[in-house]
Amino acid sequence: MRRFIVGTAGHIDHGKSALVRALTGTDPDRLPEEKARGITIDLGFASLEDGENRLGLVDVPGHERFVRNMIAGAGGIDAVLLVVAADEGVQPQTREHFAIVKLLGIGSGLVALTKIDRADPERLRAARAQVEELVEGSFLEATPVLPVSARTGEGIAELRAALLSLPIAQTPERRRQPLRMPVDRAFAMPGFGPVVTGSVVSGTIRPEDRVEVLPEGLIARARRVEIHGREVAEAAAGERTSINLAGVSLDALHRGQILATPGALIASSRLLAQVELLDGAGALRNAEHVTVYHYAAEIQARVRLLEGDRLEPGGRALAILTLAHPVAAAVEDRFVLRRPSPPESIGGGEVRDCHPPRRLAAADREAFGGGDRARRLARRIERRREGVALSELAREEFVSEADVRRLLAPAVEAATLISTAAPEHYLSNSTARSCAAAVTSEIDAARLRPGVAGALRAIVLEKIFPRFDRRVAEHLLARMAAAGEIEDRGETLSRPGADALPPAANRLAERLLARFDMAGLDPPAPRDLVRELGAKDKIVEGLIHYLVREKRLAKLPGGLIVSRRAVDGVAERLRASGRDRISVPEFKEMFGLTRRLAIPLLEHLDERKITRRSGDAREVLR
Repeated sequence: MRRFIVGTAGHIDHGKSALVRALTGTDPDRLPEEKARGITIDLGFASLEDGENRLGLVDVPGHERFVRNMIAGAGGIDAVLLVVAADEGVQPQTREHFAIVKLLGIGSGLVALTKIDRADPERLRAARAQVEELVEGSFLEATPVLPVSARTGEGIAELRAALLSLPIAQTPERRRQPLRMPVDRAFAMPGFGPVVTGSVVSGTIRPEDRVEVLPEGLIARARRVEIHGREVAEAAAGERTSINLAGVSLDALHRGQILATPGALIASSRLLAQVELLDGAGALRNAEHVTVYHYAAEIQARVRLLEGDRLEPGGRALAILTLAHPVAAAVEDRFVLRRPSPPESIGGGEVRDCHPPRRLAAADREAFGGGDRARRLARRIERRREGVALSELAREEFVSEADVRRLLAPAVEAATLISTAAPEHYLSNSTARSCAAAVTSEIDAARLRPGVAGALRAIVLEKIFPRFDRRVAEHLLARMAAAGEIEDRGETLSRPGADALPPAANRLAERLLARFDMAGLDPPAPRDLVRELGAKDKIVEGLIHYLVREKRLAKLPGGLIVSRRAVDGVAERLRASGRDRISVPEFKEMFGLTRRLAIPLLEHLDERKITRRSGDAREVLR
């Protein structure tokens, strides 16, 4: 079933509510004041359904004093029903409503020429000509103008059929996205508690789903979900929905909030947006205060133009909107701008980034100035050296993770971006190159020190990848090793194709190792080694550390260094002894050791999984 929402638009007293009643049998005017005054003040709702289409109708007020309510209703619609009375023709609010509809990016709809029973043929022709002039060059230009009379019923059946067959793009992406439902009404239902209503613009909602109320960040539970008064198991994008909430009080709910999947959105007080002015509006000055209408929210804001000091009528420009309070917006959301005094709609725009950096580089302006989502994603990755997690990119662009993968696949294939599997993460190729250069530089610097063959892995990770996810950093090191740029020796990283040590140092290291192997578990004193080898103490110290890193000497807990061959001999003899368990005194006696050496040697064997401590004794592992 196709699900979509149509909103009315038009001047006051042009018959919008009467038309909705004639089409659906539902009176959208629900307030006593509306019935008493005969005008629509707030939003009204009705529905049409034919088995294949489920259409929600949002009736909006036409009076200029209630434009804010009109925008609240128009924000979540998929198509517009532009209503023009045949006996009056196009009026000021007709023009403003239609301008708002275009600013909100609505791309489908119909025109109804109402009250045809009150207009003679000449007046009817004149009204039709005015409508055709109004919609010229717009998405309604090729749409037929349908004459109707809510009083006599003439044309109603034809209009109903046309509405149900409107060409609405039902993109699967909208259902894949997280839930988002702007709240346009909050009230208490006796016996149920707080209820909110709105148009689901993305995702789905089911009973018992957890939801987040933004911008406040309150967590609630959907107790009951209804569509046009009927309880349902699910409501999806394109449907008018009411949700009975649990876990939140009515006092905390109001028009202008967003109901969303928890964690899907983060409210922000700064938005980067592409702003456009209407042709008839006055110029917009830099730092001017305006009112931003985002779905049902109304927020005061200051506009900082990023190019020039003023935006002329009909112009477009990137700008930062600094809001009086946070809003839960998503990238590609449309909004309307109005001047507070005198109140008039002056333009609108599209959100390009909900959390822009304080300083925008030229590359940011270039990437975010256009509407290419793949380019924006790539720029988000480029400006963060440590890369970005797939889940974070999806949240920032408010698309599914599958859509992020699809959009970035060409860049990954072209190797301008790098992706990691666990965790799913994206980095720019320039970042990978700069990190590789830093790693090789660190290795080369380490090799200048006596007895050092390469850089310690721990130091490389700490110095070059301090803010990286450790797994992402290891992925980059593995890429370098696979490409032959480095040799991964476990604890150390070195240059491939080079001796571990220069020839002279390597000969000295072999003499040092032979001395330790001769001493077995009774290592020589450092001063004796310096004297016997005839080398400086720093060189001997460096060579010892090198042999430990290469696992040719063993460093026991406490810092004592002994022959690795001797330790391996202890392990082999212990396992061959047939013992399943050995105490410390038995271990000392078996190998002729003092307690000072026996305890750290056993702890070392524990680390190597040769033994395992069990009370005061050790189990021998095989």
